[in-house]
Amino acid sequence: MLAELPTSYWCLALLRIALVLVPQLGYIHPDEYFQSIEVLAAKVFEVDSNPPWEFNASFPIRSMTLPYFTIGMAYRLGSLVDYFTNQWLSISIVTPYLIVVAPRLLMCILSFTVDFTLYKICINNNEKYKSKLLILASSYVMIVYGTRTFSNTIELILFALLQYYVCESLIFSNTLIKKREYLNYRYEKSRTVVEKVKFHKLRLFLTSDSLRNCFPISVIVVLGFFNRPTFLAFALFPVFFWLYRGIGNKLIPPMNFHLRILALILCSVPTLLFSVMIDSFYYGYLTWGEIGVLHITIDNFVFTPLNFVKYNINSSNLEKHGLHPRFLHAVINMPLLFNLLALFGLFEFLKAIYNIVRGKYQLLPTVRSIKGLMMLSYIAPLGFLSIFPHQEPRFIIPLIIPLVYLHSSSILSEADNILIKLEETPVKKSAENTKKYFSRLFKIWLVVNGIFVIFYGFFHQGGLYSAANYLAKDMKLESPRTEYHIVTGYIYSIPKTLFLQKSTDKLRYTKTTKYVVNQRVFLHEEGSLDLDILLKNIENLSKRNEAYKKNYKVNGKYNTFLIIPSSLDDKLMYLTVNHGLKFTKIKHFYPHISIEAFPELIGDLFYFCYNLKLENFSSSISDYLGKVFSSFGLSLYEISPFDISK
Repeated sequence: MLAELPTSYWCLALLRIALVLVPQLGYIHPDEYFQSIEVLAAKVFEVDSNPPWEFNASFPIRSMTLPYFTIGMAYRLGSLVDYFTNQWLSISIVTPYLIVVAPRLLMCILSFTVDFTLYKICINNNEKYKSKLLILASSYVMIVYGTRTFSNTIELILFALLQYYVCESLIFSNTLIKKREYLNYRYEKSRTVVEKVKFHKLRLFLTSDSLRNCFPISVIVVLGFFNRPTFLAFALFPVFFWLYRGIGNKLIPPMNFHLRILALILCSVPTLLFSVMIDSFYYGYLTWGEIGVLHITIDNFVFTPLNFVKYNINSSNLEKHGLHPRFLHAVINMPLLFNLLALFGLFEFLKAIYNIVRGKYQLLPTVRSIKGLMMLSYIAPLGFLSIFPHQEPRFIIPLIIPLVYLHSSSILSEADNILIKLEETPVKKSAENTKKYFSRLFKIWLVVNGIFVIFYGFFHQGGLYSAANYLAKDMKLESPRTEYHIVTGYIYSIPKTLFLQKSTDKLRYTKTTKYVVNQRVFLHEEGSLDLDILLKNIENLSKRNEAYKKNYKVNGKYNTFLIIPSSLDDKLMYLTVNHGLKFTKIKHFYPHISIEAFPELIGDLFYFCYNLKLENFSSSISDYLGKVFSSFGLSLYEISPFDISK
């Protein structure tokens, strides 16, 4: 059946994989590195890192169960391959490219689970699936977010699996109820004993559906809860629909609802215990030595989701990460992520509210329908997550599944199989006009998503990976005693693991001694600090380094670099005159956009028009376009040491 998918879908699937391997230079949010790559790459490859506060062993709020068995395994495989390439070819494959691409490739492969589950739901429910898969595969949410190492991406995959198992159970139960009703009817209407026996035997052959898919659903819910406790918002109505299957029908006793709850709880216990054990071992709360001597107490276990909830219910903690208006998800993030799908979803929601107000309940989806499940599966999580004042677009990316299922046909219609060719009639003309309408909507969908693929996939903070890669190569060429002081401004944090420097926390051994490696890379993040203050900080840093080198007679040298958006180059050069520091631009990385320092295109245009002269028109145009192009980059400056003798 997969062979029946249109060629355009397979092209989009290949595009998703190809853009991972290119790789995508865009940097959506620091969490895609610091909540996964920065932690696990440091552990597997024993490189220096800067793990975030969420993984502090004293109060960990992130579970390592899923990251370790996904991203961690990708790194383990890379480490194994690196061992053999070192042994046989004397080549190391551990590069910044591997650090970034290996886990992304795994997430990309796992993201096709979303496509497959949507396909299976449609097949099981005898629905058209081609347009749904095309809309899903062409969404930048799948192409960009779906291949990144966010915990939200894992949440998206788990939500897709949960939807599949619940829908499969729902369809199976509805079919089974119809069969039971039919056989009961035929049994009651039977006139002979032989006929009664026949239909009674057929009733016995019907399998029980009460606990269908109970174990996989319980596993998914527990893993999703440990991955992100907010997964319960996404799982609420799918689980309710699974529990409520058939309840209200005379053939299904009401007691089944309570039995299903009990079964779900019991099936959740093994996964819950497994996740707690993994986290307890990872964060050092539990050791094999303590197990061996049977010295185990409740303090040897850590329950990371509880810590997550404790932290996030405190509004003062959320203030550190930024507080947003509670309508942000519904008004900004939904259109930003899903554009046309969000608009159709809003229209459907308003229509449902109208039907409720007017008392037209018969027009609403039922609790036994897939449409009802999908509708509540995006309304309820959106409403629940809107309660919290910290709202980022990636928090709601799992909503793409119900939105695509419900509204993809509103963007791209799927033709029915033609049985009879119609002659030229008003009906046929109307159908052709409708087809043109859908074609225009699909083109808008493709253009909007294409723009966001380019922006988030390559431009947004796009120079950081290239800059880190360049510096990592430079560090290999320099002496191990050379320190690197990297000052950054108006950009996101650079993951330290990309520099591939030996971990300073690991005790190392030789035949005669033990030693630790000194820290070689120092990151100085200045955020969006005013450039004049930033330069003063660099001046002070240079003075301290020179004084330290002189006072302690350190043999090694140090290199100081500044990484800053190219849109600030002119201002930087103007201000350096007052600080006596020599800035040498050694590299320019394209493309790069920092929203914090967006190029002043309008101001530059006015300046260009004001100074435009007809005799130098072509050269002026060329200079202006060159300036605009160069402003969408990231500049790497080497800063000469400050001479304190002056």
